[in-house]
Amino acid sequence: IKREAFVQWVIEDVLPADRPAWQQAGVIYAQDVTAFEKAKLRLLNAPHSTLAYVGSLLGYETVFNAMQDKALTRFVQQMINNEIMPSFTPPAELDVTQYSNDILARFRNPAIRHLLAQIAWDGSQKLPMRILPAISDNLAAGKPIDKLAFAIAAWCRFIVKRFSDNEKLVDPLAEPLLAVAAKCNGQAEHDVALFLAVSAVFPAVLAADTRFVAAVQAAYHQLVNDPAGALLAFAGEA
Repeated sequence: IKREAFVQWVIEDVLPADRPAWQQAGVIYAQDVTAFEKAKLRLLNAPHSTLAYVGSLLGYETVFNAMQDKALTRFVQQMINNEIMPSFTPPAELDVTQYSNDILARFRNPAIRHLLAQIAWDGSQKLPMRILPAISDNLAAGKPIDKLAFAIAAWCRFIVKRFSDNEKLVDPLAEPLLAVAAKCNGQAEHDVALFLAVSAVFPAVLAADTRFVAAVQAAYHQLVNDPAGALLAFAGEA
């Protein structure tokens, strides 16, 4: 197909009993629309950003290209199943497994040429909505965050690579982020501390959480010299 078949139309269920029967056309009448927004941010946008940063480090150009990497797709699926889905309570009207499967099928569409570089834009604005809340919720509940932290480490390495390659960084915080990258030396403890000090991205409580810091450092350390090997390790193949 040359377009996306996926459509989702959610309306808050506040209409009278004789409301239009729009559900016959696929509309979802929902008690809590905000829960659908959270589901989209975590089940669609978080994997999308993860593909952008990890895929870029691996040299891929588009979402479709990245989805051909079996280790990367396995990693993303594990992140969704083990860390994203457990991080929130989905709306009653949503089958999260089917929803997630539909999203991954969209990512595999060869006719959609969605550039990873474009998805990577404005990471300082996107990650605090797409990934960091899931990490915070999982930390509070004692649930795993290793793969979500890997995505954050990949973003950090993406910034460093942009600086070292002298390529433009499209982000409202481009100047301070590139200044951080200029100070990085490849040592995980040193570099991660610099990034986590960017308070416009990382809330102080999260940046000070030793579990989060350790998880990002572990991923960053492996990503420095061998992104492909790091991915295999975190996807359970090394």
